[in-house]
Amino acid sequence: MSGGGDAPPEEGAKEAKPEGGGPSKIILILLVLNLGASGFGAFKAATAHAAPVAHEAAPEASGNEITGPVVQLDPFVVNLNEATARYVKVTLQLELTGEPAVANLEKGKQLVRDQVLSYLSGLKVADTLGEAAKDHMKEELLKRIIDALGKGNVKRVFFSEFVVQ
Repeated sequence: MSGGGDAPPEEGAKEAKPEGGGPSKIILILLVLNLGASGFGAFKAATAHAAPVAHEAAPEASGNEITGPVVQLDPFVVNLNEATARYVKVTLQLELTGEPAVANLEKGKQLVRDQVLSYLSGLKVADTLGEAAKDHMKEELLKRIIDALGKGNVKRVFFSEFVVQ
């Protein structure tokens, strides 16, 4: 029996593989992509940690640094200027210029409390809402506290508690 195109393949012949390389080529591509992504992630993590260190090594002169002693005042609870019973509870901290200013605050505490209470009692609820309103309140309180203690004693006013009901 010779010659037909229907002859079985010889035993030693190999089957033809598809040209794409099959599953092993896909796994190799996924491994290379994973390695690249891992390297990129490690690079980003390393540079993210390096940037703050360099920034901290050379701090910029900003107005956000506390340079004087900070003194917390007793809380203020004040009825607001509303037809219904509404009130505000505020606790203030004052950044002072130095130790002499601490002594001046101790002597003039009653004047400071009077100024703060007078100002807060004239506010309406709408005057206390939002960041801009609170910034305005800090400015006004600072002016009044400086009037009570004299210039050169108080640098800034901070809210450590602020509740409106």
